[in-house]
Amino acid sequence: MPIDITSANSKLRIVVPSYYPGGFDVDDYAADNMFETGALQNAEEQMSADGKYHAGFVFNPTEFTINLMPTSNAGSLVDDWLAAERTAISKFQCNAVLTVPALGAKWNFVNGILFTWTPTPPGRRVLQPRPAVFHFETVTRSAI
Repeated sequence: MPIDITSANSKLRIVVPSYYPGGFDVDDYAADNMFETGALQNAEEQMSADGKYHAGFVFNPTEFTINLMPTSNAGSLVDDWLAAERTAISKFQCNAVLTVPALGAKWNFVNGILFTWTPTPPGRRVLQPRPAVFHFETVTRSAI
């Protein structure tokens, strides 16, 4: 069994049908924190007055964060995307595919939005990465 767990050769492609219909590849990730998917809460629970436990399945969006270096071309594309949303006073739906060769897997992120974007890179001794946070309706894993 291979021991390679690198994320350095992963690929992320984002498609915004109403703005970038051909999509774009994300480049120039932050090396120490490239991407991360938040834990998905899919339950609600209640305790009754007499101590009985009840739970049910609920749907919630999946949070996906990417961190882009200040020099990332994808960062400039996200800047333009946000500006277009602001002009339209509307959110643009997006989809993404994350491919991770080390695991022989890809994840399809479907029906999402750009939820938060940091407009400028944080200025420290050197400019820092900018996080982009997306919320997606579904995320499904499959083999490459």
